[in-house]
Amino acid sequence: MTEDLDIPSWVKHRQAKVEPLGQGSYRVTGPNLPEAIVGARMADDLRWQSFLRAKEDGPEVAVAPTTQSNARDALYVAFELYREHMIY
Repeated sequence: MTEDLDIPSWVKHRQAKVEPLGQGSYRVTGPNLPEAIVGARMADDLRWQSFLRAKEDGPEVAVAPTTQSNARDALYVAFELYREHMIY
């Protein structure tokens, strides 16, 4: 399934691995990178919302303030949430 996922180039350059967890969620791991969960879900207004969690069953660390018109764009935003909140 990750072959269909549009992974940002910075993720590939950091040698991160992206593992599908189901229901629009992915585990991100890599050398010198904290493990986290990125994902996209459909919001009540039928648009896509991005989220970031430190653990699969943990609370959300960040949620995108806007919703996207498709899941692909929302997942790109989720990777940006990871970059902004988890990489120091």
